[in-house]
This record gives sequence, C-alpha cells and structure tokens, in this order.
Amino acid sequence: MKEFLYGWIRDVAFYTLLMNVVLHVLPEESQRKYLRFFMGIVLMIVVLSPVLSAMGLNRVLDDTYVEMTSDQELRDFKRRQEEAEKALEQKMEELETESESESESEIEMEEEEELGIPEIKVEMGEPEEAEKAE
Repeated sequence: MKEFLYGWIRDVAFYTLLMNVVLHVLPEESQRKYLRFFMGIVLMIVVLSPVLSAMGLNRVLDDTYVEMTSDQELRDFKRRQEEAEKALEQKMEELETESESESESEIEMEEEEELGIPEIKVEMGEPEEAEKAE
C-alpha cells in the first residue's frame, strides 16, 4: 500500500512540475488558457487514477478511448479512399476522352488520305522551250 501511495504522489508531483515547466516555456499568453485547461483535465485524471483503478473504470476508459480512436481512424481512411477513387475515375475519364479524340482525328486523316489527288501532271523543261513548242 505504501508503494502504491508513494507512486501516486510521485506521478502527481512529476506531472505538476512538467506542467509548470511547459507553462513557463510557452511564449504566447493567448495559448496558455487552452494549455491550462488541457493540463487541468489531465491532472484530474492523474489524481483520480487510483480511484478509477479500484473501481475498475480504468479499463472501461481505455476501451472507450481505443474504440473512439479506431472509429475516427476508420472514418478518415474511408474518406481518403473515396477521394482516391474519385480522382482515379476522373483520370480514367480524361484518358478515355483523349483516346476518343485521337481516334476521331485518325479517322479524319484516313478519310483525307482516301480522297487523294486524282492526277498530277508535271512537265519538265525550260519555260522558253515549252512556249516555242506551242
């Protein structure tokens, strides 16, 4: 019992010392009230930890924390997965439209090639000789 009480007092003293060091190191006054609030909640948990242990509530609190944390992580994972799927679908649509436009331009080029030029007449020689011959 003495060891348990000694450990509990040591934890409270250590946390109080840590809290004071952090508050003195923190440069901005506006953040101190939020830090004091958070540290006060943690201090209450440290002080009440022997009572919670005796009643068996520490395991309930641990389980609740793990459940809430894993639920939040699962929601974040699903959200990121949906975003990735949407980005992939958009990229696939872009590639599909690009390939359709390329195939349309290839078809147009083939149609132009099929039209062709029916006949080309090329005369070689000097223009003076061609005029004299006529």
